[in-house]
Amino acid sequence: MNRKRIACAAALCAVFAGALFAQGADPKTVTPAWVTEKQIAQQTQTQTQAQPEAPKAKGFNVFFIGYDYPTLSGALAPALAAWNSPFNFSLGFESANSAGSSMLSGLELEFFIAAPSKGLRLQMNELVMIGYSLALKPVRFNIGARLGLSLLDVTDNNSASNTYTGLGGLVGPEASLYAELAPDFWLWVRGRYALSYFMSLISNGASPLDTGSNSLNTLSLEAGLAFRM
Repeated sequence: MNRKRIACAAALCAVFAGALFAQGADPKTVTPAWVTEKQIAQQTQTQTQAQPEAPKAKGFNVFFIGYDYPTLSGALAPALAAWNSPFNFSLGFESANSAGSSMLSGLELEFFIAAPSKGLRLQMNELVMIGYSLALKPVRFNIGARLGLSLLDVTDNNSASNTYTGLGGLVGPEASLYAELAPDFWLWVRGRYALSYFMSLISNGASPLDTGSNSLNTLSLEAGLAFRM
């Protein structure tokens, strides 16, 4: 009886082992559970790293160009009244720290050119801007102040006393509004008041700057287009 039981047990073990081997469960090829878990963790980490990062919101960094319409007042304004011209424009850039509301900085160049038959007037303002930008979808409202230098050159073919070159400093507040027309394209308008004082660099001693008319107030209305840098 014992021999029969042993034979039956051996036969059952052989059948069970054969079934396992038939399913590929060869003990020599079975991967330990801890190895499988490690492989799964590595695959998960690789897939996570391979996933593309969410696109970051673009900041407000723009190049702008536009038309400038100045209105002059102050002691020097009467001397420049005969040199009015439609050839006035501005260009520059503005940059905010983030796509949302944040601090704002920028640089602007203003050009005023008049070339009547009697001579030539050139004025260039270089302005640094510090302010704050408010993100009000779909527009941005920027407020701040400009500080800079102004180079004024007037050549009057009919009068030596009205031929002079002056250098001035100017400062004043401003506000601008940017309306987004496309993701990288804006229409903007700006208003600024600037107070400037000039000193004479080149003259015959009888120019308006030499006689005390050295202050100029400028109210500028500007409009133009801006493009993302």
